[in-house]
Amino acid sequence: MFDFTEDMSVGNDAIDGNHMAFFELAGLLHHTAQGPDREQVVLSIIGILEEYVDGHFLREERAMHKVRYPRIAEHRLKHGHFRARIKAIAEVYRQGSRTAADDLPSLVASWLRNHIAQDDLQYKTWINNSSVDPRPLVFLAIDAELELNGKGPPKR
Repeated sequence: MFDFTEDMSVGNDAIDGNHMAFFELAGLLHHTAQGPDREQVVLSIIGILEEYVDGHFLREERAMHKVRYPRIAEHRLKHGHFRARIKAIAEVYRQGSRTAADDLPSLVASWLRNHIAQDDLQYKTWINNSSVDPRPLVFLAIDAELELNGKGPPKR
């Protein structure tokens, strides 16, 4: 359930690497369901997951914009819905509801698996290495945060 398989590849190392990392984060969350340091580990993983969601989605959307992908609006909408779910779960968890993250590993893995199969693989023939921002995800997460908070212009 938490494994990236070759049939999920969109043919770009940066995007595929992000997808692999999402599965690894979901697996790590799943394996920390028990243990004395669970709360701190889950808080850390949720923070990383939020950054990955923002940075990865921006990477994909910028690439789609660059190649004038015709289904970008629909794709952005799906990203927005998932981002909102992750942010809501994170907020509830941080406010003290420790069960809020219980279903997060399966949510992330199943959403990602379905999203890749139904949406991401459709842009596979559209994007190429020159259309994808290869910078480390942390830089894209910062750009996404600035854009989402209206503190910076969209860099598309």
